Amino acid sequence: MEISQYRKIFRDIVRGYSEVEVNQKHFYVKHLTSMDQVDIDDVESDYLNKALARGIRKQEEILPELYEDKTWTKQEEAQISKLEDFLESLTENKKQLVLKSAIDRQNKSIDETREKIAELKQKRSNAMGANAEDYASKRSNDHYIIKSFFKDPDLKEPLFPNEEAFDELFMDEVMAFINVYNETFRSFEEIIIQTMILQDFYYIYFPFSDDTVGFFGNPVCHLTYNQLKLIVYTKIFKNIFEQNTNIPASIKKDPKALLDYGNISDEAKSKMKKQLDESKDGSTLFGATDEDYEYAGLENPNDKVGVSLTKAAEKKGGSLNMQDLMELSGYGKK
Repeated sequence: MEISQYRKIFRDIVRGYSEVEVNQKHFYVKHLTSMDQVDIDDVESDYLNKALARGIRKQEEILPELYEDKTWTKQEEAQISKLEDFLESLTENKKQLVLKSAIDRQNKSIDETREKIAELKQKRSNAMGANAEDYASKRSNDHYIIKSFFKDPDLKEPLFPNEEAFDELFMDEVMAFINVYNETFRSFEEIIIQTMILQDFYYIYFPFSDDTVGFFGNPVCHLTYNQLKLIVYTKIFKNIFEQNTNIPASIKKDPKALLDYGNISDEAKSKMKKQLDESKDGSTLFGATDEDYEYAGLENPNDKVGVSLTKAAEKKGGSLNMQDLMELSGYGKK
């Protein structure tokens, strides 16, 4: 993503809306707030009651039938809970790791576990078919998307002021608005906001993140979710940079790696340094790579050997013979 796109994302987050085009017409999409979420919950509850009144059953009523015909089993249901507990333990244990290679392996296990959970939930959803909860969730989501469109940038004039205006839309028109909405808000996924915060142009805003009202001109309870994410992650990254002086340059713009780096406990770092100090020759640590030493903010003892060899070579006129190398290694004449 180009820097100009990150600047646009920042602008839209600050404004609290995005300008979009649907069927060659320009509209304005309001960003979601916590107050809006309450309205969505109310609408979802209404749709749930409507679904139940129409005879659409809840998930808990359908599950026993799935167990009986074995399209979904109790063992698979229990497996979801086990995997979710395992995922929580993987995430917590990662805080005790220091080596980047070990953290990378842990992240791979976390991603694989999440995929397994998602696959099982999708299988359950497919087996369950139509149910009241899914119906209510989809209808309330579509309802909110349509209600997010405005004719003006001040967000005073809704494009669809009432339920009747929405109901008059053809399905292809509804889908056009929904697709534009979804495409627009892919730009505000957490990973993209995190990456935007780490761009050079944004660093000047770091010192002001503690003053939310001064930053946005609104109290916290009136901020959009995107604005809240911006403030929260700005504070997190600001704290990581302030608390760590040896952050590898290779991860300073990588939000996932930087968050992992910031989550390493002081206890784990101290333990690693102690093991390094107590190692027999001070040259190895759990088979750590150069990248691992850099990531942990430690000097690689093998680098010291390289420096010593260079200095010794300089003293010898630029090169070392076998006898010189043996003496440096402790195997020469006493």
